[in-house]
Amino acid sequence: MTSDAAALADLCAAAVPEERLTAEELQHVCFAPGCDVLGDADAAVAVTARDDLGIAWILLLAVRPEAQGRGRGRALVRDATRWAAARGARTLRLGDAAPRYLWPGVDVMNTRAGMLFESAGFTNDTVAINMTVTTTLRREPPPGVVVERETGGGALAFAERTYPHWVDELASAIRKGSAFAARDEHGDTIAFGCHSANRAAWIGPMATDPERQRSGVGSAVLAAVCADLAARGHATGEIAWVSNLRFYGKCGATVSRVFRGAHLRLAGR
Repeated sequence: MTSDAAALADLCAAAVPEERLTAEELQHVCFAPGCDVLGDADAAVAVTARDDLGIAWILLLAVRPEAQGRGRGRALVRDATRWAAARGARTLRLGDAAPRYLWPGVDVMNTRAGMLFESAGFTNDTVAINMTVTTTLRREPPPGVVVERETGGGALAFAERTYPHWVDELASAIRKGSAFAARDEHGDTIAFGCHSANRAAWIGPMATDPERQRSGVGSAVLAAVCADLAARGHATGEIAWVSNLRFYGKCGATVSRVFRGAHLRLAGR
């Protein structure tokens, strides 16, 4: 078993160097409560499960280049399948374990991973996209609206009422100082946005009060997020798991990655 995040980060640096996964990110996602990391220093798989949903996920599967082609990946998928079944899961999914995830699926450009999971019997079922935006984006908020770094509980209270599935990620960003909120003239929170909740320079989640959408509030929050990323030395931000292509496209973002979600029905479940 890969017992700590530093060892897993070393493995990922060899297996998927372009992802630049850090020990801090892997600790947050793969070593959270309910997760396990199976394998060794040459090949490992991170898994998690939601017992109430009967679903388990493969969060990460990595094999060192020199160990590839020896069946290590297939063995890790079998290990993950057995782990999921032992937890009572009926379905094993790939990647999209919100709120703590590294990818919203399998990158369609990762041919080896696609071949591995296809041969293991996974069925493709969803498509998710990431977009890239330059951190030079700047937008002024509409009159009466102030956008500021979130240091209190306003954004969390707003999320709990309207977007509860994003509370965990938002809370993570607030702790890191990478969350922003828009307040109206009464001081009420009407939007939030953040970056680096799970991965450095990945933008999201973002949300605006439905009654204030298409007013320039969301783009002003995104601009504040971009300005903060620029101040931290990032020329671009990666908008994760995009649900509103038109909004981000109008802000100058372009599609940069595409992911496929997939599932495996577990035998006897």
